[in-house]
Formats: sequence, structure tokens, C-alpha cells
Amino acid sequence: MRVSAALIFAVMILSLSGAGICLAFDKTICDPGDIHDYPNGELQACTLKSDLVIGGVNCKQLGPVELYETGALQSCITSDFYNYGSITCNQYGRVSLYREGKLNSCDLSKPVLIEGKNCAQFEPIFLFENGRLKSCSTPL
Repeated sequence: MRVSAALIFAVMILSLSGAGICLAFDKTICDPGDIHDYPNGELQACTLKSDLVIGGVNCKQLGPVELYETGALQSCITSDFYNYGSITCNQYGRVSLYREGKLNSCDLSKPVLIEGKNCAQFEPIFLFENGRLKSCSTPL
């Protein structure tokens, strides 16, 4: 099997991004067509060509991905569960992160107790940048 230089470059960028170093992504990670750039030319959003791990999140092939100008993940549709502390985000749902990589929001795959509040399974949870609970739905 031959591996293209663009794919190797994208994997190197992803490896560095996972290590906390934020770099811009090459547009080869995108499905041709619906690609949006920031005014400085950096990739802002597109539809992913294939499954891709960005900032520890498994982003789904043919799903939308949004990036900050630094190359850090802003949001994507997951292809797998995403664990963030005691929170497990559901697969095939949207996960959004703050610039520093902290969880902003997602749909819960299982109920969780946070700061004394029961948050319902399959419902969205929202956190502040400091990690404190902003809101979630309670079980009926």
C-alpha cells in the first residue's frame, strides 16, 4: 500500500496537535468542494475526507469539521465515543471544544453527576471554559 506525502504530512500535523502544538491543517484532509478559509488563508471548516483524530477527538469521515485559526479543533462529528474526565460524549454526535482543548459541549452517551446535578443520557451538556457546568438536561 502506498501512502501519499500529503497524508504523511497531515498525520505529522495531527501528531503535533495532539501533543499540544497547534499547527494549521493541510486542505488535503477535506473532501473537495465545501472548504472555508480564514482571511489569512488557514483552514476554517470543511467536510472531512476520512476519519481523522484531531486534538484527541475521533472526527467522522464526511462530517463537518471546524478549526480555530491556530489549527486546534473547534468542533466535529465524532466517529467514536469521546471521554473528557467523567463525561463520555456520544459517538456520531457533535463535540465542540474551547481554543485550549477543553470541552465546550457534546451529547452525553450515559448519565453523569456533575457538581451535584444529574445530567441525562443522550442530552447535551455545556461547560464553561473553566470546566464548570453551564447547563444540562436532567432525567425525567
